[in-house]
Amino acid sequence: MTRPAPQETLPVFPTTTAEAVARVPRALAFRFDILPLSVADGVLAVAVPDINDLDVLDQLRGATRLKIAPLAMSRDLIRDRLRSAYGDASAPNVLAQRAADSPAVRAVDQMFARAIAAHASDIHVEPRSGSGRVRLRIDGILREIEAVPADLFASFVSRIKLISGMDIADKRQPQDGRSTVVFEQRDIDARVSSVPTIDGEKLVIRLLDHHSQAPDLARLGMPAALLQTYRGLVQSPWGFVVVAGPTGSGKTTTLYASLAELDATSKNVCSVEDPIEMRLRGVAQVQVNARAAISFPAVLRAFMRQDPNVIMVGEMRDAETAAVAVSASLAGQLVFTTLHANDAPRTVERLIELGVARHSLAAGLTAILAQRLVRRLCEQCRTRSAIPDTIQKRLGTAQSHWHVAGACRTCAQTGYIGRVGVYELLVIDDELRDAIATGGSSVHLALLGRQAGYRPMLADGIDKVLAGETTLDELTRVVAWSETR
Repeated sequence: MTRPAPQETLPVFPTTTAEAVARVPRALAFRFDILPLSVADGVLAVAVPDINDLDVLDQLRGATRLKIAPLAMSRDLIRDRLRSAYGDASAPNVLAQRAADSPAVRAVDQMFARAIAAHASDIHVEPRSGSGRVRLRIDGILREIEAVPADLFASFVSRIKLISGMDIADKRQPQDGRSTVVFEQRDIDARVSSVPTIDGEKLVIRLLDHHSQAPDLARLGMPAALLQTYRGLVQSPWGFVVVAGPTGSGKTTTLYASLAELDATSKNVCSVEDPIEMRLRGVAQVQVNARAAISFPAVLRAFMRQDPNVIMVGEMRDAETAAVAVSASLAGQLVFTTLHANDAPRTVERLIELGVARHSLAAGLTAILAQRLVRRLCEQCRTRSAIPDTIQKRLGTAQSHWHVAGACRTCAQTGYIGRVGVYELLVIDDELRDAIATGGSSVHLALLGRQAGYRPMLADGIDKVLAGETTLDELTRVVAWSETR
C-alpha cells in the first residue's frame, strides 16, 4: 500500500470549526488523538501525531465517510486542543456550548439518553407528513416515546446523519453510518440506516453496548435437558452448530453465551462478525469491512491459517461463506454460526438453498438450535386466571390455571418485563445424515428427529406459558400455532 506523502507541520494554533468537530465522534478523537480542523468539499482536515498511521486514517475515513487530509501536530498539543474542542464536564468550550444550545442537538441527545436508559435495542425515527415520531424497540416491541414537531424534524434528522458521518445533503439515496454515544461513561455504538420515503427520511438506529457482560447460557431459558445436550455440543472438539431464527430472536446472544462457556486460555477462539455487538475476553474478533475487502469468506480463510480451535461466523449470508464454514468443521474445527430460518428442520433446506453440497452438509453438520424470544410476565403484577376449556383441551393439559398480564409501574404498565427464549434442538445423528444426503424433506427430518427426542419450540413455549413465565398471546406472536406439541 502506498503511503501518503508527508505533510507540513501545522502552525501552533490551527483553526477548529464546529462542523469538523461534529463529524468526528468524540470517542474516536480521544482514542487516537485526532483533532478535527475543517471540512470542505468532502475533505476533512485533521491533525494527527503520525500522518503515516494508515490504520487510524482508515478508521477515521470509515467513521466520517469523508476524504481525509492528515496534518502533523505534536500529540501533547493535540490532546490540549481536544479538551478545548470537545469540552469536558468541568470546562465546556464555546463550540460545544454553541452546539448544545441548538434545539435539534438537545432533542437528539435526549432521545439517545432515553433509549439507552430504557435498554432499547433500536430507535426508529419516522416522518409523518412533515412532522415525525420516535419509537423504541424494547423487549422486541416498538413503543412510541415522543412526537417531533414539523419545524424541528428536518434538523433533527440532519443532526443524527451529521454525527453518523452521512451526507446530510443527500436525501434521495439509502445511506448507512455510525456514531458513538457516550452514556454514563460508556461508549455506545449507534449504527444508523436511512431510507427515503414519500413523507421524508426514515432512520433506524441499532444500539450496541460493547461493555455489556457476556450472557450466561444457563440464564437464557433453555429447558434443562436441552441445555445439558447443547453444552455437550459447545465442548465438542469439532463440529458445525447452527443457531437459527429471524432477526431479533437472540441468535447472537446465544453464540456469545456459547463462546463464554469455552476456556479461551487453552483454545484459539476466533470470530468474524458484522457488527461486533459485544467484546469477549480472549476471543479474536474481526469486524467485516467491505471497503477494505474484509469479508466473511476472506476472514474465514485467514482463520484457517492461524491454528484455530473454535470459529464463530456472525451470520451465514452467501454460498461462499457457508462452504468455507462447512469445510472448516470437516477439517477439525468447531464452527458456530447463525442463519435466518423458521425452525431447525427447515434450516437444512436453507443451507442447501445457499449452495452447500448435501454430502458436505450431511458430513459436517452436528446440530441446529432454533429459537425465538418472548416477553416475560412481570412477577409484580401478573394475576392467576382460569384456562378457558377450549384452550385447555387444545393444549392437552390437566392444569386448570395459568397467569395473565397485569399492569404496574415496574413494567411501565405493559404487564411484561424482560424476555426469555423458547428453543428447539435438532441433533444430527446417522439417520438424519442419511436423510440429508439423500434429499429428505424438512417434514421427514422432523419425524426422524422426534424419534430421537427432538421437541418443536412450540412445546417449550407452552411449557413456559403453563409455568407462568409468559402468556399464550405472547407465544403465538412469535411462534406459529400447531395442533401438535
